[in-house]
Amino acid sequence: MSKSEKFVRGGARALTGLVITGAAAAGVLLLSTTQLPAVERAPHALQVNTTQAGERNVVCAGAFPELGADPTRPDVAVPVGEASVLVSGDGELATLAGSGAEGSNASGARVLTGPSESALAAAQTQKIGTPTLSGVVANACVEPVNEQWLVGGGSTLGLSTTLSLGNASEVPATVQISVFDENGEIDAVQTSGVIVAPNGEQLVSLNGYAPNRERLAVRVTSTGAPVAASLAVARVDGIVPVGASTVTRQLRAEQRVVIPGVTNEDAHDHEEVPSDTGPADRFPVQVNVITPGDAAGTAGVYAIDAKGERTEVGTVELASRTVASLAIETWPHDATAVVVEADVPVFAGVEGSANSGETHDFQWFAPASEIAAGAATPAPVVSGATLIVANVGDTPAEVTVTGGTEENVTVAPGAAVALKGTGQRTITSTEPVWAGVRMLGSGTLAGYPVMPRAEHTGDLTVYTR
Repeated sequence: MSKSEKFVRGGARALTGLVITGAAAAGVLLLSTTQLPAVERAPHALQVNTTQAGERNVVCAGAFPELGADPTRPDVAVPVGEASVLVSGDGELATLAGSGAEGSNASGARVLTGPSESALAAAQTQKIGTPTLSGVVANACVEPVNEQWLVGGGSTLGLSTTLSLGNASEVPATVQISVFDENGEIDAVQTSGVIVAPNGEQLVSLNGYAPNRERLAVRVTSTGAPVAASLAVARVDGIVPVGASTVTRQLRAEQRVVIPGVTNEDAHDHEEVPSDTGPADRFPVQVNVITPGDAAGTAGVYAIDAKGERTEVGTVELASRTVASLAIETWPHDATAVVVEADVPVFAGVEGSANSGETHDFQWFAPASEIAAGAATPAPVVSGATLIVANVGDTPAEVTVTGGTEENVTVAPGAAVALKGTGQRTITSTEPVWAGVRMLGSGTLAGYPVMPRAEHTGDLTVYTR
């Protein structure tokens, strides 16, 4: 091939390359400026029920923890005694590990496990009698969740409050604890990141995090795994124990809060003492309320009885994220429940008491969740207790309680009635009702709300292409 032929052929190849490159560039420019037709298909939504093959857990806090029971660790709450558990429904009881040596758990915290759709409930009770701690305590066992609130207790002289956190899952839970008092949220960064081991329990003394607080509310949020939270509150007068109480958690702030079981019994014929407004109870009923939102508000507080008589006992002015309080100087003797009606969503707790001679006990009653009309709801009623059913609607509720001796009763609008019978009870009503359990003895008091199952829908939407 001559030099001229090689030159011509090389030039042709170069020219061809330039043409191809130019065409590609033009194509890119055209694609970037021209809307091409496209075929679009919306993702297909598929509903999956995640509870069909799952399990449901209910956690019981175990033995009551006493702050300073171990002299070598005065700032640590140590469980004392043993709590008994009443189970309603078919499930398997196991013991959670503790935070002690080799996972030992002196509290005996329990987890009840059953099928996800089962009617499962439990409650625990304990009689306490040590030189520094006395009273009867009872509380509902609850499902672990990722956010919950507790209202009650304090950390002033002679008053101790301990938070119990139970994790029934197979992975660790990282818990954020936010504490609120009469002045607002307490800035305590050391409450961040409490680790609760898998299938374990952790006790946290709030006296160390928030000392000298007259009233407390606690928000518990967790990541990694849900937890079950409760409070244990103990009171001493000098060195004399004067009662103990547990506090059951709440899930959702409401503008109307119903708290069944509240009482204020005094063996001295409802003895009263003078006050600025007239005779008053020796140990007034205390109502604590907090609004978790940004808006301030006002709450009216009412006591209701079995006949449907509603007594206004006071109002509470609410500042954002601040625990407000109302002392009811004279409690209506026949009242069996408290209703709080606010213009903003609130959480609440009510302290009642029982007195006989030198014996005193108290209980922080927690709000009950609504039992929907027609829903058969398990209600474990521990020995020596009474079931309280409240109807705050406008229509009479026909209530049937089964398990043991069946009882049928009409609960009038605005009434809260006491029903006898203990054990594995089940409540069904023609109208929405709220229920709680109260243990009242000679100078002893305890109680807990009936807990319909937490609202886990189990429905997961999966989008496919």
